[in-house]
This record gives sequence, C-alpha cells and structure tokens, in this order.
Amino acid sequence: MNAFESIRVLDLTHGVAGPFSTMILGDLGCDVLKIERPGRGDASRYMNVSERFLTDIPLVGGDYFMAINRNKRSVTIDFKDQRGIELVRRLADRVDVVVQNFRPGVVDRLGIGPAELRARNPSLIYASLNAYGDEGPLATHPGMDVAVQARSGVMSITGHGGPEGPVKPGVSLADFSGGVHLSLAVLAALFQRSVSGQGDDVRVSLLDATMSMLINYSVAVTDGAADIAPMGSGHPQLAPFEAVGTADGYVVIAPGTNRLFAGLCRLLGRPDLLDDERFASNPLRVRHRPELMAELQPLFKERTTQEWLGVLEEAGIPCAPVNTLRQAFADEQLVANGMVQSIQHPTLGALTQLGSPYRFAGVQPSLRRHPPRLGEHTEEVLGELLAITADELAGLRADEVI
Repeated sequence: MNAFESIRVLDLTHGVAGPFSTMILGDLGCDVLKIERPGRGDASRYMNVSERFLTDIPLVGGDYFMAINRNKRSVTIDFKDQRGIELVRRLADRVDVVVQNFRPGVVDRLGIGPAELRARNPSLIYASLNAYGDEGPLATHPGMDVAVQARSGVMSITGHGGPEGPVKPGVSLADFSGGVHLSLAVLAALFQRSVSGQGDDVRVSLLDATMSMLINYSVAVTDGAADIAPMGSGHPQLAPFEAVGTADGYVVIAPGTNRLFAGLCRLLGRPDLLDDERFASNPLRVRHRPELMAELQPLFKERTTQEWLGVLEEAGIPCAPVNTLRQAFADEQLVANGMVQSIQHPTLGALTQLGSPYRFAGVQPSLRRHPPRLGEHTEEVLGELLAITADELAGLRADEVI
C-alpha cells in the first residue's frame, strides 16, 4: 500500500536528519525527488562504516547514504548557477512539498525560500529542518547531532558517570528524532491542506525535537528541581529496571510493578526481600537501588542469558537479551515483522534495508526504489515534470548546470 502515492516531494536536504525525514515520506508512497550537487552529491554518500562501500566513486557512495535514501529519485542541479535555481523554482511549482535543511537564511538568499516558492505555488507545503530554530542566539549556528545532544542535556544523563566524562547514545538521536517529527508535521500539513486548500510553512529544529524526547523528565526537573544523573542501563524512576550480568552476557529485567517485583523475588529464591522495608515500594527501591542490586546481581551470575530468558518469560517478567547489532538485525522477531528486507541495487547487487515500521491494514509500505545513483533520474524527472527537451538537457549538462 502507498498511502501518499499522489504526493510529490522536492527534497533539497542533505546529510542525515533531512534525508531520513524524506525517506519516511518516500516509504509512505510519496514521489521524492532528491536534488544533489553535480559530480559530488550528498555528503552522506561518503560516510562509510563498512569496507564494502569504501570508495571515492560518487555513483556508488557510502553505506550511510544507502541506509536513508531509498524510495527516491536523484536529480543533479547546481545551485550556484541561476539556471539551476530557476530549475528548482520550476520544479517547486509542480510538487506538493519542499523539504530543506540549510541554515536559516540560506534558501532565502538563493531565492528558493518559503515566501518566494509559496507565492508561486500557494498550495505548497514548505518544510524546514535546522539545528536550533529560526530565531534566538543560535539560529545561524551550525549544529551536528552530537552538538545538539550535548546542548539538550541528553549526554549528561547517558553512560555511567564518573571520570570518563559524558557519553553520547549510540544512535543519532537528534538527527532521527528531528527527521521523524518533520515528516509528521508534513503529514499534518497535508491533511490541513485537504481541508483548506492552502499550503503551509512547516518548521522543526533538532534541538526542539530532541528535547521532546526528554518529556518524561520535564516536570521533575523544571518543577520538582530533580537532578537526573547518568546511571548506565538503569532508570531514575524505577527499580529494578536495568541490565544485569549473567554467566555469559547480560539480560535486562523490567519488573515495573510491585506484583512483578514480588514474582521476581520468589523466582530467585529470595522471598525474604519482600519483607525488607528498604524494598517495600518502588520509590523505596529506587532510593536503595545499590543495596537492592547488590542482592540481585550475584544470583543472575548463576545461569546463562538464555536460561534466564526461559524462566523469566515463563514467570511473565519483562526481560530481554542485550543483543549486539548483528544479533538484533538477525533477531527472529525482527525478521517476522518484515523489518529485514533486501532490494536490488544496479551496482552493488542485493542490498539489505531495514523495512518501514508502519502497517496499514496489516500491509507494510514497500521498498519501491533502490537508493539512487548520483543523478540517476535527472533527465527522467526534468523531462517528465518540466518537458525539457533532449537538446536543452544536453546543453545544461555541457555547462554543468545539471
């Protein structure tokens, strides 16, 4: 099912957060036209973490690009040439959504900002994503994911604390939360347009999106003056609720209610812990977490992770193995959910992709297009949308406008 197959998106984004947002729109069925620089393309084409994609050939690119740019068509246009800017304007006349993640002010200077493009196309939804917002002291500052995570406070509550210093979560939390929120805002604007017929100027910042992920601490910190400290895999409001070492690895235990905690104590052969005043309620267990874990941890060392999973699951106590990424991508539940898929790439052959997490009447959005080669669809798109002739295309290519 393609929920938005009639929607066309002009994707002016680069890097990670913006392309992740437009990938979500592409997964939902939108026709996403990714605009890239001729010759070089999106910088993420060169962000490699595996040897398979170590290359300087722009037509292949990196695994980071391959992960977040499926279901798109690549068109190369030079923004430094006025003829290129005019091509972008003309394309914006023919689409439903424009998405960009330049610093505030850049698109206005180029003449492709929301005011100009929406004046030409009043039904256009113009979506912008930046690091810190459009106003305020940091509006024009560059902001990578790690900088936003630092400013948001996320890094101050991650890790174990101590002399090693702050720790960044392993996932690009700012980039991906920003991308998700921007795509959600675009979908809301599309719905509103279906009622009013008017487009919108939609804006999301990585900082705001990341702060929204901290909502469970917001009241405690701002109104309750709580000081949230890093505590490894633990939870500041629940105990026990963390990873514990087993004979051969780790297992997460999450008995989040008094009933489940009682069941855990009986399972471990320690019903006496239920009579200990320090552990009589969750707030008390949180207060006495070190003492509680000192009682529980040695018991888990007596069995392997798989053995513990068996008995914990049978007792109805929420638990999970602490998988490596390789184990997680091969997890039978992930496979059953259709989240591990393969798509054929014209250069690389079979390419593994994580599927879409959405379902519509039980149907998962399809992977219709492989991550595009640089400029793979330039002639196709410009001919299809703008009726540019073969001779005109040849001239633009000779002048390196496309």
